[in-house]
Amino acid sequence: MTRMAPLRLLLLAASVMRCTPWRLPLARMARSRRMPMAMAVEEPDTVRRAAEGGFLERRFAANAATAAITAAQAVSEAVAMRELEAPDVDKSFIAQDIGSERVKTVDEEGLPLVYDKALIEKYWKAQGSALQQRWTEFLGLSVPFLTKMVGMLITGGTGELQKNEKNLAEDARIIIEKLGPTYIKGGQMMSVRPDVLSQPVLEELSKLQDAVKPFNSSVAIAQIERELGQPLGAVFTEISEEPVAAASLAQVYKAKLAATGEWVAVKIQRPSVLSVVSKDLYVLRRAAEVYQGLMERFAPRQRTNYVGLLNEWAIGFYTELDFTNEAKNQMKMRELLDKEDVSGVYVPQVYEDLCTRRLLVTEWIDGKKLSQCEPKEVRELIEVGQECFLTQLLKVGFFHADP
Repeated sequence: MTRMAPLRLLLLAASVMRCTPWRLPLARMARSRRMPMAMAVEEPDTVRRAAEGGFLERRFAANAATAAITAAQAVSEAVAMRELEAPDVDKSFIAQDIGSERVKTVDEEGLPLVYDKALIEKYWKAQGSALQQRWTEFLGLSVPFLTKMVGMLITGGTGELQKNEKNLAEDARIIIEKLGPTYIKGGQMMSVRPDVLSQPVLEELSKLQDAVKPFNSSVAIAQIERELGQPLGAVFTEISEEPVAAASLAQVYKAKLAATGEWVAVKIQRPSVLSVVSKDLYVLRRAAEVYQGLMERFAPRQRTNYVGLLNEWAIGFYTELDFTNEAKNQMKMRELLDKEDVSGVYVPQVYEDLCTRRLLVTEWIDGKKLSQCEPKEVRELIEVGQECFLTQLLKVGFFHADP
């Protein structure tokens, strides 16, 4: 969703230029927004003369860049002016599981701890130009890439896109990394969707699973101490100098508990991640509202509720920012699977007294990725996974979706 909405918007702008039924609306848009005259569609005789001279395709290619910029400007203006609005989602399956006492809770900066569009909007509107700065950053990274794609599509069709698919996927992955945790999370989600994306794109996006750059360890240690409320040495006798893993929202250190000598995994959230994610989700929601309005205007048969899809993803994503929620889910899963005596599955112990909203401490378990296993091991693990899945789905009624 994070990446597809702007892409579809720019493709729509290019399609408007090529499809006869949409020429009049485009001409009106050109006049109302004072677009360059190159954006206005020529009269039929002019088009025929251009085609006879072999000029039409080059003209379309030139106009693609203008179309992309104009579409981006339209979205930017709508984000600021709230020109187009789509209905909110009334209910969310995820929201139904959130305690009512936390729905309106905010952090020390005033940001809601549970996804709430109205509270997020209120917060960021009070921050002056912060939203516009983020939107400018997003456009600066994405528009050149999307314009390049539209140009390829117009000049060479889908064949040109397929020919350059690997390079485009690499460019997209680099842009996603630069845009930060929200977009990285979206890229990670899409990297396991072979039903949606091609293999070259999946391979490139899969790098987001492991290749996320860690933040400075001195910053991480200081943040761990703030969350613990005491010096690091009072809790751990040893801790790795560098993170053993880094992800979009947090990074993990290996440490030894002072009290018991046990090795634990210490997961600490990235600095200001709630601020960054809430701002990105607000911008993406505004873009989704604009896109929803454009689709209702130009493609009324299309029934997808893009705002609803974004809302549901945002609600689920937001819950991942609260590690106390993750700790409770892990403890519940451990208890339920122990009762059912599911063989071959072990859920690490959670040290709840050391956990906070930004810090998660769990038992350290050595292991390896499924991709590193031998075929025989994979077959055995598939059987274990099936039993675990069906036990959650059919017996205990609690499904843990985090691998």
